[in-house]
Amino acid sequence: MIGEVISAKFRVERVVAQGGMGIVYEGTHLHLRRKVALKVLHTHLAQDDTMERFRREAIVLAKLDHPHAVRIHDFGIHHGMPYIAMEFIDGIELAEVLAEQKFLSLPRIVHLGEQVLEVLSSAHKLGIVHRDLKPANIMLCKTDAKEDFVKVVDFGIAFLRTQDEPRMTQLGHVHGTAAYMSPEQCRGRDIDARSDLYSLGCIIYELISGKPPFVSDGSIEVLSAHLYREPMPLRRAFPERDIPVAMEAFVMRALSKQREARFSSADEMRKELTQAYKESGLRTARPPRTPTLSQSSEWWVGDADSPPIALLELSIDAASRDILLTTLGACAVKSARVEPGDSFVGYALVMVLSQDGQQGLEVCKKLLAAPSPPLLVLCGPEDNLELMTTSIGIGIHDYIPLPFDPVDVARKVARILRRHGKTAPGP
Repeated sequence: MIGEVISAKFRVERVVAQGGMGIVYEGTHLHLRRKVALKVLHTHLAQDDTMERFRREAIVLAKLDHPHAVRIHDFGIHHGMPYIAMEFIDGIELAEVLAEQKFLSLPRIVHLGEQVLEVLSSAHKLGIVHRDLKPANIMLCKTDAKEDFVKVVDFGIAFLRTQDEPRMTQLGHVHGTAAYMSPEQCRGRDIDARSDLYSLGCIIYELISGKPPFVSDGSIEVLSAHLYREPMPLRRAFPERDIPVAMEAFVMRALSKQREARFSSADEMRKELTQAYKESGLRTARPPRTPTLSQSSEWWVGDADSPPIALLELSIDAASRDILLTTLGACAVKSARVEPGDSFVGYALVMVLSQDGQQGLEVCKKLLAAPSPPLLVLCGPEDNLELMTTSIGIGIHDYIPLPFDPVDVARKVARILRRHGKTAPGP
């Protein structure tokens, strides 16, 4: 489309970015002689549902007229392709800054956080929930007034919590970016403004420490962590860094599993962020260390008195079974094979091994219906997001994808056992 003129007023100049929904071009408004960003929906997505979502993004942006939100200029259809003409942001993604600098100073973090919370406050009062707040959707610009002027972008999966607007996302469907999703969002449940505040908590955790609260090679493990694992407190994870107590307390409250325990609004969160900074002084965090496996506080092993775990084998390949048994043995975790009808009294937890994930899920449901259900871990097909969310939604403690990664399975099993007082500390 380079060189084309859209709606007789926008000339396409160059490609800026492209993603799953469309391409963003730099363009020129021919009448006003200014740069614009042109977001054009992919031709193969120009169908009713997607076009409606695209139209709603334009509506969301039009409703949200705030200095820290990207402004919309126009919406239309060009040769069957919907487009949005919006403010051209001359800046850099916060994600790029993090990739280069690894972490930010405390004063800069607070400065950015306050601006994000300002625009979230306005959005939430309009009934707009962003749902995909992450460093890649926070742009940092320079203005005459100050540097690091924030622009929050990409409201493409936002929705309006108003009765007169149709809901585009069905309950039970998971949308967002795994590293920054709230527990209720991971479950595909109804969300409100506090979900965005959780996402911002994840971002601030990363800005302080250099990484999000939960990191894994697979999105399933990250979603499971948001649901069931407590994030490692910053001062414990990075004891050699000068992380203020007040800032750690602020971040940990933002990351509460129960949304009732988080900040009630963006305004309250902004007030508390400012207060935590005042209590912290001007100390700046030092570079993070990279702990070895033996130093990680998540790594625990069994001892002679530790109860065994039960392996309920429905279907699993021999290689995965060998990896599991070898890994558990290396961690001094005893295991025993059991059958569906056996008693599970005396076992620390039950691992249900099923390459047919649905079969494993049905067995887990029966076990959970027992008067005193055991701790359950379902090992099922890799990257089956729907199965994972269903599993943890019904009360399964964790989901481990097949085939096994030795370090991953050791960490997960050992962490669960330690949390429930079943093991002794490792090296």
